[in-house]
Amino acid sequence: MFAGYLSVREACAVCKMAFEPLRSDDAPPYFTLFIVGHLVVSLYLLLWPYMPFPDWVHALIWCSLTLVLSLALLPFIKGGVMAVIFRTKASQ
Repeated sequence: MFAGYLSVREACAVCKMAFEPLRSDDAPPYFTLFIVGHLVVSLYLLLWPYMPFPDWVHALIWCSLTLVLSLALLPFIKGGVMAVIFRTKASQ
């Protein structure tokens, strides 16, 4: 489905189904940040009393975790959004 990190191929290599009508636009970043934000803030609030580090260490840990999780989840969520668009025939 993907030619690169987030770039979508024109069509499926096997069945030749066109991916152009399955435009996910801004939904994948929104869902990714929604999920990652809730996860990271929950972990921060849960683990903060047990991590007696300076503020700059907390900022480094939690910002890095947010970046890594966002970059890791974004292609999967984009594929999922495109699958929902295809399944519900919202592109027609």
